[in-house]
Amino acid sequence: MPYADKTLPAHAAAELARGARRVALGGWSLSRRPIGMVWEWVARDIRFRELVVATGSLEADILAAVDGVRSIRSFFLGIEAVGPGPGLKSELDVIEETESSLTLGLQAAAQGLPFLPLPLAHAEALRAVRPDLSLTVDPYAEGDASQCLAIPALPIDIAYVHALRADRRGNAFLSGHKAADRLLAHAARCVVVSCEELVDDLAACGDTADLVEPLVDHVVLLPGGARPGNCLPLYETDWPVLLDYVATDRDAVADWVLQAIPPPA
Repeated sequence: MPYADKTLPAHAAAELARGARRVALGGWSLSRRPIGMVWEWVARDIRFRELVVATGSLEADILAAVDGVRSIRSFFLGIEAVGPGPGLKSELDVIEETESSLTLGLQAAAQGLPFLPLPLAHAEALRAVRPDLSLTVDPYAEGDASQCLAIPALPIDIAYVHALRADRRGNAFLSGHKAADRLLAHAARCVVVSCEELVDDLAACGDTADLVEPLVDHVVLLPGGARPGNCLPLYETDWPVLLDYVATDRDAVADWVLQAIPPPA
């Protein structure tokens, strides 16, 4: 039986984010971040409202520096050992989350729920910086234990995930740290997987799919798409390039991206 070929050029996949309300990027810290998509956004002046990243790193810094997003939602921002770059050093609209609140928001979206409760005992610090979050009551608890913070659903318009290998149907093998990529895919309306290697049949390569084809809408062949971060075991983080980036002036970031990061193949 013929199958749907979900492959798409990088520029067309990048355009899907233009004007979106909420875009999520997969990966963790400097590992498997879809930097190739960020290159496309900078090159084509593509902007959207909110970036969602579990651990914001180079991709968040670049988008902040070029005013590619209005706000960033994350529970950590920083480029590992080299610290913040020109984007994160500037004034930035950050929506603060904890690991628990971000996960609950994505889980609620994935399950079609309006919110999920977070016990107030674990959320005092978050409540202090997020007065927009409402309190709710656990009907099965008594006293102070009944107080919960209602974490609203966090539906994603488009999630971009970078994989080691994928097939044309949309099955993807992530390799290494899976981060929150599976959860992002379940919470998103549209999922784009960029990959280092494109094959006809992932199972025939002996790989087990971390993302299966019903979850994935588009596949983009993008060798080196996580550079200057890493995509193990193919390549490691390029620290000299990152050190050069953090020393760059904010108004020069767009030119730096187009010159220092390899363009999508």
